[in-house]
Parts: sequence; C-alpha cells; structure tokens
Amino acid sequence: MKYLLILFTIFASISGFAQDFKGVWLGYMDTDLQHIRTLNVNYILHVKEQDNNIVNGKAYIYRDNPLRAEGILDFIGVINKGSLRINELKILHSKIPSDTARFLCIKDLKLNLSKEEGIDNLTGTFTGAGENSLPCYPGNVYLQRFTDANKQNIPQNYLTSILLDARDPNVFLQTKLARPIVIEITENVVRLELKDYLREDGDIISVYHNRRPFIRNQLIVNKPTNHTLRLNRNQELHEIILYAENLGKIPPNTSNLRIYDGVKEHQVLIRSTKEVSAVVYLRYAPEPKSPPQ
Repeated sequence: MKYLLILFTIFASISGFAQDFKGVWLGYMDTDLQHIRTLNVNYILHVKEQDNNIVNGKAYIYRDNPLRAEGILDFIGVINKGSLRINELKILHSKIPSDTARFLCIKDLKLNLSKEEGIDNLTGTFTGAGENSLPCYPGNVYLQRFTDANKQNIPQNYLTSILLDARDPNVFLQTKLARPIVIEITENVVRLELKDYLREDGDIISVYHNRRPFIRNQLIVNKPTNHTLRLNRNQELHEIILYAENLGKIPPNTSNLRIYDGVKEHQVLIRSTKEVSAVVYLRYAPEPKSPPQ
C-alpha cells in the first residue's frame, strides 16, 4: 500500500458550483432495436461521493423476470450544467443469462437533470462495450432520485444491500484513492512518460486505466520510459491510478510522470509512502474543428 502525493506544475481542473447528485437514483434502461425484441432491466446509480463536478460510486443492474439477472459496477462521472456523464469502470459482480449479457457491460451514460412534480429525474441514453469488447445494445435510461414515495420500486433485498454498503468507493488494491486531479486533453492518443525524480533507488510503479492494468511493475529509472495510451473517443472521463508497488531503497519513492496529448504537456511529481494511491482523471474535450472555408 502506498501514499502518493501528486504535485502538478501544469494542470487544468473542473471547478465551480455543481448540482447535488449524491444519493440513490433508481429506474430502468431499455432498448428497442429493430433486429431484437424489446429488453428492459432495472438500473440504480448510487452516487456515493461528489467533489465539485466529479462523482463516483456504484451502479446496480437487475431483473427478476423472466430470468434473474444482476450485476454491480464501479463508475466515475462528471457534471456539466445540469447534465451528468457517467462512465462505468469495472464489473464487480455478475450473474446473468445470455439474453442480458449486452446490458451488463461497461457503459457510457449521458443523462440530463429535470424536475417533475417536485422529484428530480435523470434521463438520457447509453452506449458501451463489454469486457470482451462486444458492443452493448444502445438504449435509454430513466431514473428518479430515491425518496420515501418511490422506495417500493426497489426490491427490499437490493435496497438493504445498497443502503448498508459501507465500502468506500475510493479504495483500490487495498489503498485509499487520493482526491483526483483533472487534466483536460484535446487528443485521444496520450503519451505517458515515467522517470525517476532524483536518483534511482529501485522504485516500482504500476499504472491502471479505468481499473485495468496498463503498466505493470515498471521500474523507475533516470532514463524515461514511454507508454502510449489510446483513449475511447466516446468516453469523456478516463481514470488513471498510479499505484506504488514498493518504497524503493530510500523512502519515500519519487517519480515524475509527464502526460503529453500532442498539444499540451502536463508534469506530475509523485511522492510515495504507504497508504494512498494517486489518481489522475483525463477529461477528453476535443477542440471543435473549424468549418471549411
């Protein structure tokens, strides 16, 4: 376990007032593509943490009839002027029949906030792909903020599990995730450069992209090592976790991360002890193309 303190010499952040999205949102998602029959599954977002415009938590998908299906996923998200963009990260649990497989995948949800009869609603669309890269069936999402008036719409076993889930969403590989720093990038191909900050002493780091291994057990040396990360253009927010595998011979371990998207460069200084893993969110915001003259 590592404590990673990150200092940015150049960074962009998301700030400002944001609507309060914390809490439980319940509803369903559906699709009605011409080549398949209509499918409906229940869907719940539990926004456990909100820091300005950044949210994270767990998503629950379930169906009891005709065949039981259920799954739990981690997610992160970004708020922008009354809209919420959710990016699921990893399937934590699944129990699904074959006809539901294309719902229990890693989804990108684009949701808009509205209010009807005093109740907050989130409605929008979703796309995505499974862990095997098989595309999701695209569809629609309909959610309401959980209240005493609609709690009967959640089966008691799910409600109990959600409300009693005390697991911290900011924990990964038994380390606490530090408050993320958000960097805006304009290109979807990013180069990550890792090198030792002062002198080589055996520091080893692993890097995870959206909770999946990207760089494993990288020995940090004075000579930079370069890694190319290609981001999904349809996903706005990408999570990068920097996990220190050891402290090196002279703790704390120190390394320098350079992020370059072909236009802008960002420098990250990482200092490590034992408790927390550093987090960087890459927010993909391509610059609008100029119309042809």
